[in-house]
Amino acid sequence: MNTGFVRTLLWVCIGVQAVLFVLAWTDFESAIGAMTVQLTGSGIDPAAKLAMSPAQRAVGAAVALPALLVLTYGLWRLDRLLLNFHRLDLFTAESIGHLRMFAGATLLATGLSILELPTRALGFCAMRGGQCEVVMKLNSEQMMLMLVCALFYLITRLMQEGRRLAEENESFI
Repeated sequence: MNTGFVRTLLWVCIGVQAVLFVLAWTDFESAIGAMTVQLTGSGIDPAAKLAMSPAQRAVGAAVALPALLVLTYGLWRLDRLLLNFHRLDLFTAESIGHLRMFAGATLLATGLSILELPTRALGFCAMRGGQCEVVMKLNSEQMMLMLVCALFYLITRLMQEGRRLAEENESFI
């Protein structure tokens, strides 16, 4: 089974995520001709990002980092699964574990990204004092991703049960 192309895309995705994360939390702006490219963290206006102090950007990055790290771990487990598929280790306990951890890590990363905005707002509020406005956003893509992760988790349970039945049948022969 040739999984090289998908594995390459996976590592490109991880690299792009890391670069976008750094660009979103630094004051770097790039210009391509007359066009300016501004990257910000979720829910932050580009002008507000430029007005942030380095401490505020550090707090924003620290709040956003757990979701990125958990997602990276999940994608790494997906890479290990694809490597097992390449070796034709399709329904092994190890492959099932990789798929389960990918689904769980992706679900956790989605949950952390949902909690990122209110947590960041509380952190910024604590830094400047005063009254806080906390906003929590949940969009249809996040809900669909959580549903797909739960479905993958269910599939791993089915794979595990199928593996158990296959081993039980082999013992009768």
